[in-house]
Amino acid sequence: MSMPMRRIDMGEARDRLAAFEARCSTLRVTGQRLLARIRPSSKYYGQGTRGQLFAVVVASQGEYGVIGGPGGQYRMSDVDLFAIFSDDAEPIQLTFET
Repeated sequence: MSMPMRRIDMGEARDRLAAFEARCSTLRVTGQRLLARIRPSSKYYGQGTRGQLFAVVVASQGEYGVIGGPGGQYRMSDVDLFAIFSDDAEPIQLTFET
């Protein structure tokens, strides 16, 4: 049983690629927004609404370098990080608890 060939609209594909490349270019200049969620294994897990994402920045402030959220600062081991590519897409998870 063979699969039918899919037709690709080359004009639409070029337009989508151009839009994607433009968004990437903008994010390289303006910066990509980061979100975090406190991991269930963290001692800070009860802070704020469980499982809620909150805006953060990653700074070089020693052990507690993730700045933002209900507690104000967290270790990388306390949170999972997410990136926002566009407002109409789901956040992309960058880190996972091992």
